[in-house]
Amino acid sequence: MSLSKTLQSPEILSQIRGKSLAEIRNEFLGIGKVWFEENPEEEAQIRENLLALDIPFDTTTVERIKDNIVYHYAEKVLPLAGTTNSFARYIDSKIDCAEAKALITEAKKCGGVLVATPHFGGVELVVPTISRMGFAANAVLKFSTQNLSDKAHQFAESMAATGLFSPISFIELGKPNSNGALDMAAALRRGEVLFTVFDEETGYSVPAQLFGKTVEGGAGLDKLLKFAGASVSAFNVFMVRTGEDTFTMKLLPVDLASESPIQQMYTNLESVLKLHLEQWYFLHEEIPFLDVVDE
Repeated sequence: MSLSKTLQSPEILSQIRGKSLAEIRNEFLGIGKVWFEENPEEEAQIRENLLALDIPFDTTTVERIKDNIVYHYAEKVLPLAGTTNSFARYIDSKIDCAEAKALITEAKKCGGVLVATPHFGGVELVVPTISRMGFAANAVLKFSTQNLSDKAHQFAESMAATGLFSPISFIELGKPNSNGALDMAAALRRGEVLFTVFDEETGYSVPAQLFGKTVEGGAGLDKLLKFAGASVSAFNVFMVRTGEDTFTMKLLPVDLASESPIQQMYTNLESVLKLHLEQWYFLHEEIPFLDVVDE
């Protein structure tokens, strides 16, 4: 069983109610340690990726990456552990997002706003934070289990009902009755905020440079932006872990008039990874390299 399904099983989710992020993290770290021991190929993949990117590392680096992978799953289930009121208080007290809010507020004056993220840091807290800022949010994602999907929908509805959060809509790729790109473009045309990832390989990916290596990425966002046909602003968003329980939401602009907006996204990613490499949890996936990597 994958790490995501292991940590998000119905049994585990039923036991997190009322727990803090620190408590969930500690429990998940114990489960994750056992899982990595039972799946040594997962650590081997991390080391392969670091070698392929020519990034120096040692055992401590790899262990920090593994811990941050687990942190991601703890943050993912945090909204399900408490109430909407306690979650709103958590965002207000733990996430520095004033600068990000100002950038989105200004950008929305012209139309829709694309916030594209890599698999980085406290990414699961980005959409709730945008919603808490008062912006209608549209999240493009895939839930690993139907149980988690159902719980997320229910919690989003209860969040909006309190008036503490703006509505959150989910665009679940691959799910019946989901129109994918059409739904994404519609959100931008409505002048709303669209959240999605860019460091995945899809049938619409294009080559981009990362640490001097060529990867396939962008997830077709360059084509989406053209298809949207509206005045759109674009940013890369990084929810940077700044402590055990604090975050800064960082937005880096993407110039849509440039020759390659996708390359700009990877340039932004590289600049952040140079400071916070351990928070890129995509390192435990198979990075879609185009270069031939020497043994």
